[in-house]
Amino acid sequence: MSPRFAPNNDDSATQMNQSRRRFLLGMGALTAALAGCSSDDDQEANDTPTDNTPTDDTPTEDTPTDDPSTDSFAPASDLPYGQWLTTNQSGLFFAYANLDNLPENGVTGSNGSSSPPLDDPLALYPLVIGGAAVGVGQLSLSFAGLAQAVSSQATSDSTVSEVTVTNRVIIAEGSFATDQLHERLTEATDQTFGVAHEQTGTVRGYDQYEPVEVPDSVNDPPAVAVADETVIVGPDISRLEQTIAAGDGNQPRIFETNENATELLKEAGSGDLVVGQFGSATSEQLFGDFQPNTEPQFRPRSGENMVAAVNFDASGDTFESQFALAAADLGEDRKEEIEMSFGTAALDNSRSVDVSTDRITATGTYDVEQLSEDTPDQELSQAAAAELVPPDTLKFQYEPPRSESGLGQLWVTVTEETEAAAIRLEADSGGGNEFQPQDGPIRAGANIVAPVDPAGDVVTVFAVNDQGAAGKLVTQSVPTDELSETTASQAVPEDALSFSYESPDAGNVGELTIEVVTDTEADTLVAQPQEGLRAFTARAGSLNSDEPVGAGTTLETGVEPEGDEVLVYATVDGATGEVARWEGPE
Repeated sequence: MSPRFAPNNDDSATQMNQSRRRFLLGMGALTAALAGCSSDDDQEANDTPTDNTPTDDTPTEDTPTDDPSTDSFAPASDLPYGQWLTTNQSGLFFAYANLDNLPENGVTGSNGSSSPPLDDPLALYPLVIGGAAVGVGQLSLSFAGLAQAVSSQATSDSTVSEVTVTNRVIIAEGSFATDQLHERLTEATDQTFGVAHEQTGTVRGYDQYEPVEVPDSVNDPPAVAVADETVIVGPDISRLEQTIAAGDGNQPRIFETNENATELLKEAGSGDLVVGQFGSATSEQLFGDFQPNTEPQFRPRSGENMVAAVNFDASGDTFESQFALAAADLGEDRKEEIEMSFGTAALDNSRSVDVSTDRITATGTYDVEQLSEDTPDQELSQAAAAELVPPDTLKFQYEPPRSESGLGQLWVTVTEETEAAAIRLEADSGGGNEFQPQDGPIRAGANIVAPVDPAGDVVTVFAVNDQGAAGKLVTQSVPTDELSETTASQAVPEDALSFSYESPDAGNVGELTIEVVTDTEADTLVAQPQEGLRAFTARAGSLNSDEPVGAGTTLETGVEPEGDEVLVYATVDGATGEVARWEGPE
C-alpha cells in the first residue's frame, strides 16, 4: 500500500497536514512526499500473509515462560492495542497512539521543527519512530475518507481516538458514521485521493471495500474494512481479514507465539505513544519514502526485540519514557552504548537503566519543556527570514469552498529559487501547513496551501532555515468578503473570457481552457471544477500584485466529460465572487 501521487497539491493532503495532534516528529518530509512519493517494490514480498504456522524468521520459544511476573498480564485485554498484534513472515513492527492524550501543541515545540533539542534516545526513539509510523497511518486513513476525522480544523461525523499500525495495516478506533464513509468510499472524490471503492462483502461485522477506480496518480490504493467503532486499512482483503481475525482472537498474536514479546510488552508496552519491533520486521518497510528527518540515535539491531513507550502526564508538564529490549546475547559494546546514553536527559532521580546478559530495561521522566525549541536562537528576525525568501517572490490566491460547510483555501506560490528549507503557513482560524522538500531548499514553482475560514481569516507566512529556526515573512488577509454583481460585471465583463473544451483522448478527464481576451480589473481568477478533483483547479494573478489579470492569460483545468460545471471566481479589492460559469460541452 504505497501511494504514489502526481506532482499536485490535493486538498486531502492539506487535511492531513492539519492534523489534530501535531506531535509527529520527523514528519516534516510528509508534506513534500505527498506531492510525489513512490512505491516500495520490496514491501509486498516482505509482508505476504502466512498461514498460522510460525516460520524460521518469526521469533518463537519452544517452552512456555516460568516468569510469574507475566502470569496475570494478558496483552490482548490489558493493552488497548494488544488484540491487533498479529505477525507474519517478517515478524512484527507496530506503533500505537492514543490521540486524545497527546499534547495539543505537539512535542516538537510550537515552531514545528522536526529536530527537537532533546539528545536522549530513551525519549527520542519512541517519539520519532512511533510518531512517524502513526503519521503515515493517518495519511493512509485518507483513503477511507477520514482525513478530517483527525483534524481540529474541520468538523466530522466520525472521530478517530486511537491509531494502531501493525506492519502495513492501520487500525483506527473511535466512532464512525458508516453511511457517510460508504458514500465517500464508493465515489471518486478528492476526499479519497480520487479513488473509488466497491463494497465486496461483510465479514465479522465489517463492511469490506476494494478499490475499483484508481487515478494514474495513485499506486496500490488500500482495501478498507468499516464497522461502527473500528476502521481498518490494509494492502488487500486478505490482510484485513487476518487483522480482523486477530482482533477477535481467531488469529495468533505475537505474544501467543513468543514469550519474549509478553515480557517486553508488560515492561514497556503501556503509554500514549508506543512502538515495538519483533523479528526481522523494520520500520523502513512501513515508511518507504516517508523516512523521518530526525535521526533517533538508536535503532534495534538484527536479533533484538524491543518495545518503547511514552506516557504524558495529565497535567501536560511531564512525560515518562519506558524501554525494554531483549536479545539472545547482548555484546558488551551494545550494553555500554545503551547504559551510557539512555536517560541522560531525564529529570533528577528519575533515570533507571538495568542491563543484563540478554535484557535491557530503562525508564526516565522528562519535562515537556525539554522538547520546546521556542528559544531566542530558534527564531529568525523578519529581515533574516526575508533573506531566505524575499516577500515579493510570493504569489497569493484565494479559492472559495466548494460547499457551504467547507473550508476555503489560500494558496501561496514561490516564484523564485530560495535558501529556505521550508515554508510554513499559519491561519488565525487555527489551520496551517508546512512544505519541506526532502532534497534541498524551496525551489521556484513550489506551492503550499492553508485551509481558511470563509467567514474571514488572516494567514501568516514563515520561512524556515535548515536548523529549524523560523521567521515571519508577511501576513495576508484572506479576501472572503462577497463580491457584488455590479463590481463583478465591471471587473470581468461577460465577453472577457473565452472557453474552449477538448475531449479526452484516453482516460476520463477532458481539458477546459479559459483565455482572458481583454484586460480585467481582477486581482486573481480561479477556475474551479465542481465534479473533478480539487487539484484540477486553475489559478491566475496574485492578491499582492499591483497588476490585475490581463489579456492573454490562460487557465487550464481538468473536467469530467460525463458532466461537470466550472465556476470562475474573481477577487477584486478584498472581495471574491463568481464572474462566469461553464456548464459543460455542448
